[in-house]
Amino acid sequence: MSKWKPQCLQRPVFANNFERWRFYIYFVVITVMIFLVCGMPVFASLGDFEIQDLYLGITDNVAETNDLLEKALEFSQTSPYDVVNSISSTTQGTIAKSIRTASQTMALVVATLLLMVDFFRKTTNFEWASKWEHLLIFLVKIIVIKQVVQNADTIVGYVYAGFQTINAAATNNATDFLPCGNITVYSMSYPYRGDSILEWAYSQIWHVDLPYNYEISQDAVKMFYPNATFPAAGEYAADSYPFTVPVESANFTPLIEYILLQPYFLIMKAIAVVVFVISIGRVFELAVYTIFAPLPLATFASDVSSDVAKNFIKNYIATVLQIAVIVVMFIVYVALNNYFDADTAWSTKLLHLIELLALGLGVIKSGSWAKKVCGMG
Repeated sequence: MSKWKPQCLQRPVFANNFERWRFYIYFVVITVMIFLVCGMPVFASLGDFEIQDLYLGITDNVAETNDLLEKALEFSQTSPYDVVNSISSTTQGTIAKSIRTASQTMALVVATLLLMVDFFRKTTNFEWASKWEHLLIFLVKIIVIKQVVQNADTIVGYVYAGFQTINAAATNNATDFLPCGNITVYSMSYPYRGDSILEWAYSQIWHVDLPYNYEISQDAVKMFYPNATFPAAGEYAADSYPFTVPVESANFTPLIEYILLQPYFLIMKAIAVVVFVISIGRVFELAVYTIFAPLPLATFASDVSSDVAKNFIKNYIATVLQIAVIVVMFIVYVALNNYFDADTAWSTKLLHLIELLALGLGVIKSGSWAKKVCGMG
């Protein structure tokens, strides 16, 4: 007859399961610790992932980020007029033309009302009304305002073309916004590797070594490892280890380093995506400004409301200049990298992460900074 125990004294099921697996958990943890602390030479290779693979991963991620930035800034050169004109023969283009015509008509009405209010306000001043030159200037003003409203898109187009030259100067000569030059090719023979799936399958079946080409950017690697040294380009045997450890550390594992660098890569690509979104949003914003331009420009008809038109032009210029502001931020980011890398005391991955976060914040705030450049902040 089994002895009964109160429920409070009975061992819970999860405690029994933990005791069953506790030995295996302790064994795995202790084995990993011994391997990490005592079992590593100058550098350890996990899963055949070596220093050249780490450098290749850095190069690929930086190059991919640069490709996104290049496409984004290439798209930023797209004129909103080209976008609108490309749909001129479609239903959406017809709607856009109807909206533009309606805004132009409404702008003429607004300009007329503002001119009437301005005229009646000034005619109460007998000294102003008694001078014929004031009346002549007022009639000329009516003609000018009518022409401004009817040709608002042309005027805004000239403003866009003029300030877009700054963007062109900023982006035409800047293909790599993150350092990714000085590409060196290394060829190494590895078992079970190849540059294609067929080569990999062939090497597995016949157990042969195949050449594998590494295209490594020294500039990209030095973003993360300023003290890295590189062998001469050429062919090397798989077991020759031509690459030396880039840091002063007794234990260096390329695979673990690559895993730890993933947050940096994610932040870089996230910034590139944000730039792409800003570029697309900028085209939308400029298209809206272009279609509705007659309405704010009509406020030039009155001295009281003319600030609306002035602010509209400032906003338009700030939107055009936003891409140039982003380019300047990337230039400053690279300059800061070079400045801190020159001093090994400052050259840390944490500092690079802070720089990347600051760059991302700056890209997000590029619109407000462009407005401050135009005197609106």
